[in-house]
Amino acid sequence: MTVIARTVASSPARRPVETWTVIMNLIAPNQGGARQELEKLSGIAACMISSETTKDDPIVIWGHGPRIRIYCLFGEDAITGDGVNEEPLPACPTEGAWAMSLPCPPEDLSWINEELRKVSTHVTARATGEPVEAGDTLEGSSQQASSKIDFESFLKP
Repeated sequence: MTVIARTVASSPARRPVETWTVIMNLIAPNQGGARQELEKLSGIAACMISSETTKDDPIVIWGHGPRIRIYCLFGEDAITGDGVNEEPLPACPTEGAWAMSLPCPPEDLSWINEELRKVSTHVTARATGEPVEAGDTLEGSSQQASSKIDFESFLKP
């Protein structure tokens, strides 16, 4: 599986909601359904960013194209910009079938997922320290299609 990572400057260089806007511009640059859905969860995402869950645990997006991991920088690193990579992605990961996982403090996981369900059909939260499963694919996505091998056809003479 191909993975692309980006690192976005956050607090104190940007407020959490501004950081979320930069992230939305990376993953949903076009005004459409995905962008509207991501805008609806701005408050929740800003809450996760302000708690610095995205420092060591990335926001993960998968579906169209490579898996995307987005980390945030805080403190002096955010101010100096060392390690920041906010370059546009080669493809829009929110076109077609897509999903996103936000890192969340374990004690907030239940209520955050409840709130996410109210505004999004694509975004869920996971406890910090827990990985997104490598097998997470979406029906009809290029990742799922490319991972299936027809062994019978392969072994035919």
